[in-house]
Amino acid sequence: EAIEATIPTPDRSKDKRSIMHVARSFDINRPGTRPAKLRGGVIGGSIVEGEFSEGDEIVIGPGRKIEKGNKAIWEPIEAVVSSMQGGGLNLETMHAGGLCGMATFLDPSITTSDNLSGQVVARKGDLPEVHSKVSISVNLMSHMAAGDGEVPEKIQPLRNNEMLMLNVATATSVGTTRNAEKGRTDLELRLPICADKGQRISLSRRVGSRWRLIGYGTIE
Repeated sequence: EAIEATIPTPDRSKDKRSIMHVARSFDINRPGTRPAKLRGGVIGGSIVEGEFSEGDEIVIGPGRKIEKGNKAIWEPIEAVVSSMQGGGLNLETMHAGGLCGMATFLDPSITTSDNLSGQVVARKGDLPEVHSKVSISVNLMSHMAAGDGEVPEKIQPLRNNEMLMLNVATATSVGTTRNAEKGRTDLELRLPICADKGQRISLSRRVGSRWRLIGYGTIE
């Protein structure tokens, strides 16, 4: 007789990283809610790698700013996923793609008013490196985008000690150029970013009262 054997498919979801970029964060408790009925902070955004499941231990980085004497350090925030929603449905597991909401057991004061917007959520051990300084290869456009009736302005090379606005996924920071050369520069960041090597950063220069896109950089 033929013997039927069922070979279980291995769960490889835990072998790869799970990363989510935070776009919003909320305190969903109404004013006057009794302490016993308070619910933890909620974060919303897009999962870009892997998956998250209810009960996962997560780390949020760069985290929160802590003042120690005259020095400020950033400490990642640890939390546990209590429930999740995507497409209006309660889900036990969420995969990459689309927008989703993730409830945690965090103090709601940490997540209120988009306090965690721009941060990165990862399963414990998966958090990308936190940078307060980055070295980037630079690719500048030849001219700035112009509106109707405007003449496109030529983009000049980067200068030392110039302030640029950076966008990395949902995070925004301001960096000062150091050791600027043709095709690369170092940046000292006002707010740290959580990003991998090879990740792209959009670069904007202040022109008059507005920030104008001038190109992009790649983290070395």
